[in-house]
Amino acid sequence: MKKGIYCLENMWTSSVKDKSTVMPILDLMERASVCDYLYHKCATREELYFMLNKWKTKSVQSKYPILYFAFHGESGALKLTKKNETLTLDNLGELLQDSCHGKVFFFASCETLSIDERHVQRFLNRTGAIAAIGYKLEVDWMLATAFELLVLNSLQNDKFDSKGIEKVRRTILTEYGNIHSLLKFRMVINNKIHFPRKRKAT
Repeated sequence: MKKGIYCLENMWTSSVKDKSTVMPILDLMERASVCDYLYHKCATREELYFMLNKWKTKSVQSKYPILYFAFHGESGALKLTKKNETLTLDNLGELLQDSCHGKVFFFASCETLSIDERHVQRFLNRTGAIAAIGYKLEVDWMLATAFELLVLNSLQNDKFDSKGIEKVRRTILTEYGNIHSLLKFRMVINNKIHFPRKRKAT
């Protein structure tokens, strides 16, 4: 089953002439029949909250289990358009509490996952999401764009369960050269997920 992408993108600059967007990634995946996507531009906190509440509905979330944030970021937060305004993981966890079971967050934003793992685990446990993906440092736009295409594609290849998500992580870390290292990529898997015991050999 295809895992759709629900993409929310902020304005990258204050210029009305700026055409920067991650939509070419999404278009390519949809045209190649990899998966479908929904895309919305969110310039304000109110717009972002509105679209997140739309995503929370089962009819949308079941078809689009990958929540892809294309934003500027800082440690533990997404930056919004208004100067110095942010949305922290705590804010996001409060809004999406207990509504994201088996879903994946992809923070395509610089430095958002540059925080203590206990903080990320608290966010995952609060929302029920199976994993959070992102970067620990400021990243190069073009390199990150190419890498994100690979990561989003890899998320299509396995189930979002304990075994499948771990396989996705291994694929990203072993099959795409050292790009993950250059970008200081990070993938945190929810430690509350049940990992079944291996059967003893008979």
